[in-house]
Amino acid sequence: MPAPSTAPTDRELLLGRVAAVLLGLEVLAIAGFAAFYLVELVLGEGSDPMIVLMSAVTMVVFVVGLGYATVGLWRRHPRAQAPAIAFNFLLVPLGIAMFQFASPWLAGAVLVGAVGTIAATFLMGRLD
Repeated sequence: MPAPSTAPTDRELLLGRVAAVLLGLEVLAIAGFAAFYLVELVLGEGSDPMIVLMSAVTMVVFVVGLGYATVGLWRRHPRAQAPAIAFNFLLVPLGIAMFQFASPWLAGAVLVGAVGTIAATFLMGRLD
């Protein structure tokens, strides 16, 4: 029999909001990249239209899924933590690799954002 859940502390509520805001910023960044790809497709700048289109579709799928996870974190839904943590664990090696080909501030922002989101999501406590 599960133990009765206790109300979240103010710290857990704050960390949940921080995690939701950070994940929301990631969603906005991915949506911006998807829009850029679609503009590139319309202007005919892409090397292969099908690759550009499928990349944009993939980004839109991530935007929808992570958008739901963002709302779930904000509302403290128990199933919102796993996708937020999993996606950001995928961003950690990307952030590390970006130091080789992107500006250091961008690579650092990706890395710090991912680690910050993971930490805030873990520290917001278990959601029942």
